[in-house]
Amino acid sequence: MKLLLSFFLLLPVFLSAQQPPAPAVADSVARDTTIYQLVDEKPRFPTPCERYDTTAAAKSQCAEAALLQYINQRVLYPAEAREQNISGMAVVGFVVEANGFVSRAEILRDPGGQLGLAALRATVAMAEKVRFRPARKDDAWVRYFYTLPIRFRLEEQKPYVLLGRDTVYTRPTEPLTFSGAGGSLSDYLNENVAYPAAGEDSCRVGQLDLQLIVHPDGRVAVQDIIDYNDLGPDFTFAATSAVTGSIGQWTPATYRGRAVSSPYDVSFTFAPESAACAVVIEEYNKAVDLMNEGQALAQDTLTLDQGLRLMDQAVARFPRDGRFRILRGQTRMDNNRLAGACEDLTLARRLALIDWFDSVLPLICKGVQ
Repeated sequence: MKLLLSFFLLLPVFLSAQQPPAPAVADSVARDTTIYQLVDEKPRFPTPCERYDTTAAAKSQCAEAALLQYINQRVLYPAEAREQNISGMAVVGFVVEANGFVSRAEILRDPGGQLGLAALRATVAMAEKVRFRPARKDDAWVRYFYTLPIRFRLEEQKPYVLLGRDTVYTRPTEPLTFSGAGGSLSDYLNENVAYPAAGEDSCRVGQLDLQLIVHPDGRVAVQDIIDYNDLGPDFTFAATSAVTGSIGQWTPATYRGRAVSSPYDVSFTFAPESAACAVVIEEYNKAVDLMNEGQALAQDTLTLDQGLRLMDQAVARFPRDGRFRILRGQTRMDNNRLAGACEDLTLARRLALIDWFDSVLPLICKGVQ
């Protein structure tokens, strides 16, 4: 889905990829460390317009156009926001130092779906490469704080994606349906998936997610596997054998009357049946309830801390559960609690081998020991 960005200059914002526009403050001179919002001259991206003998207003207009182009080239629309059809305005704030460099970037407003983090990421990347023309007050270069609002909106999504040589329709006219076992996929899976004997001794419990591709001729292929608890090959084999054995038991998706390939997500929760593992199962069910309740509370800023405490309790029961770590890590990240998000998402990546957060982990883990 193509990204469209609209810029709303609530406060003037000016970026530069040009040569440093202003002299650095000498180390021997006493510096004003105040961070201002009211100054005589606000920061400005020193485009080539800076060299022209024009008005400050004209230079600012030129700078704003350059800023819009700069952001459009660097801000990526997060996959989570696309999948959940989330749009809106993200706002980041940062300081333009007296020497023109950017520091102390933070999320001020996040519409969700990692839009705030996408805006923050572009700002942090800018801090490493871009030097502003700094603000001036009383004929001196000073520090300045401003907000950078970025509106994200989506164009209409294509009905398909290309996976290798396959065209897979994610928005078919008629959806893919399971037609075997009386139309109940859960009944089919309960009948055909057995808990591996190798897991009984250790009472292993956890979740596997599979993405299937069902083709018009009835073939079922496994496109992706996520093992949140590192259950291992015996569990993966049990799950994949069951779903690939469902060949011919699907009614293919159609797009404008033509049968097409389409994806289908299946989730397996494995729990041992042995009486010796009853306590483990009970604890896991409690942890799931705590995580679900915590997630619901964390949606409201007034109950965010209470929700996170419940999520903490769930993680304490099963600290190496990748799904729990992702859910808490995502909540922490969305609320700018980056150190905790770094801990959770880094461990989740090692456990489940997911790469969803690879582009942002260096950012949220920056400065974390």
